[in-house]
Amino acid sequence: MKFIDRRQFLSAGASVALASTYPSLSFSQEAMQWRKIPSSGEEIPVCGLGSSPIFMSFPEGGEDATASVIRAIFDMGGRMIDTPSFLRDTDPVLGQTLSGMGLLEESFLSAKITVRGREAGDRHLQRLQAALGKTPLDLLMIHNMMDLSSHWPTLKEWKESGRARYIGVTQTERVADDALVKLMETGEVDMLQVNYSIQEPQAADRILPAAMDNGVAIVTIRPFSNGRYFGVVGGRELPEWVAEFDCESWAQFALKFILSHPAVTCALSETSKPHHVVDNMRSGYGKLPDEDMRQRMYDYLWGL
Repeated sequence: MKFIDRRQFLSAGASVALASTYPSLSFSQEAMQWRKIPSSGEEIPVCGLGSSPIFMSFPEGGEDATASVIRAIFDMGGRMIDTPSFLRDTDPVLGQTLSGMGLLEESFLSAKITVRGREAGDRHLQRLQAALGKTPLDLLMIHNMMDLSSHWPTLKEWKESGRARYIGVTQTERVADDALVKLMETGEVDMLQVNYSIQEPQAADRILPAAMDNGVAIVTIRPFSNGRYFGVVGGRELPEWVAEFDCESWAQFALKFILSHPAVTCALSETSKPHHVVDNMRSGYGKLPDEDMRQRMYDYLWGL
């Protein structure tokens, strides 16, 4: 496991000032943890940023508001960003913002096909790559295994031609476990993006073990179950025993549970607020719960 000193990522931006006002890390490990992508041995930080609406179009506050979120992830040692798919007529603004900040090449960007048909899928990827301005794209995926027979050959072609470094699929609902396991068994899948959290742990039954058996990196999404998690823990004090694994907030409680699973390579959390980025990224610092503590966390959360 690789550790990059947090100070290497700090620069004179707005989120640096924000990070400096956050309480000092009270544990000895003041660096983001990194984990290997099994198919290559490349290492990436364990915490990343999910696809946020502010990467598709600038929010109130303009480009500076988007840039402050991006700066926060890099300042805290993160690198992976899930990019918006084309669900609208406009192209994402993420690429131009990263480029303007000089962070495009340092970023690890994931992108998805969300259309049907092989030709449409290829055009989709070409447009996305042009909008992001990065070649090769780091990770290309088929969203929810949509039209897999059409798109998987396209992804393999993009990887073989050097236009993509890694390929994989996403699965946001557990409706195709058999097909997903079969695909992983081909040895062609580099990375899988899947729902996994303390409230949605079902992927641990079959998908995460299959990924470990077949050398597939796991990227998790929905750590807070689309906000449902905070409806349960909101207003409650953290139990004192969370200090045993360097946990400082309920967000970190959820994310450290995810990161403590040995199959997980990177956990993504979606937010448009820099201070939430700082809090979430700190989950990748310090100790993680062991198996006994994971069970204690699960029992505690489900007992609320």
